[in-house]
Amino acid sequence: MAVIEIRDIRPDAPMRWLKAGAGDIARAPFVSIGYGLIFVVVGALVAAGLLYFGWGAWIPVALAGFALVAPFFAVGFYQISKHLDDGEAVTFNDVWLVSGEKISQVAFLGLLLFILLLIWAQIAHFLYAYFVSQNHASLMEFTSWLLDDPAGLSMAIVGTAIGAGLALAAFSISVISFPMLIDREIDAATALIASVKAVRRNPFSLLVWAWLIAFWTTLSIVFGGIGLAIVFPWLGHASWRAYQDLTEVPPTAD
Repeated sequence: MAVIEIRDIRPDAPMRWLKAGAGDIARAPFVSIGYGLIFVVVGALVAAGLLYFGWGAWIPVALAGFALVAPFFAVGFYQISKHLDDGEAVTFNDVWLVSGEKISQVAFLGLLLFILLLIWAQIAHFLYAYFVSQNHASLMEFTSWLLDDPAGLSMAIVGTAIGAGLALAAFSISVISFPMLIDREIDAATALIASVKAVRRNPFSLLVWAWLIAFWTTLSIVFGGIGLAIVFPWLGHASWRAYQDLTEVPPTAD
């Protein structure tokens, strides 16, 4: 198993990653934002389906669940950034073309994130059954209950704490592991260990990075979700730059 050396980074590193991520979007705007729009459309369809079936209260749970598995879907942005670094033209085909040797490793890490998603769904279902005394069909009705009723506030506090713990776990195992798998010929276990090691070695900077990801994602969703078409690519490309900044071994090393 290869040993990946992790760099110490400056506290202001996340801001540099965001700036570099914006630069990647500027170099391939149609492919990056076009890929991001796919998730906006899918998210809108999921939300519409939940509202149609009277499950509007589950929209926040679905949004939180997307945040857990987003690093897996961001693989397309890592592909774009890698092609840009190699001086190659970028097309939509490049978003999907992960080499055969890497697909299984990416899929394995993706499976871990989806397991966390299933755990979150089960916890959310339990909390809803425990705290809610009546069904809230609409999102507005549920939000009002969540903010005004003591039981709603209790559920919000408990759910947020548990969700934050799961999000931190997902962040720790994925912050550099997925871009590393795209960039190098290594196994998923090595990439996962390196990702956790990066968080342990740079806790302050990477917790700031996690907060920035959560802040910009939440902000884009609050303002109608369409902003996610730009925010998701931006954060995806910035995550590629974070990986490059945090790792010390050249990409060509085994």
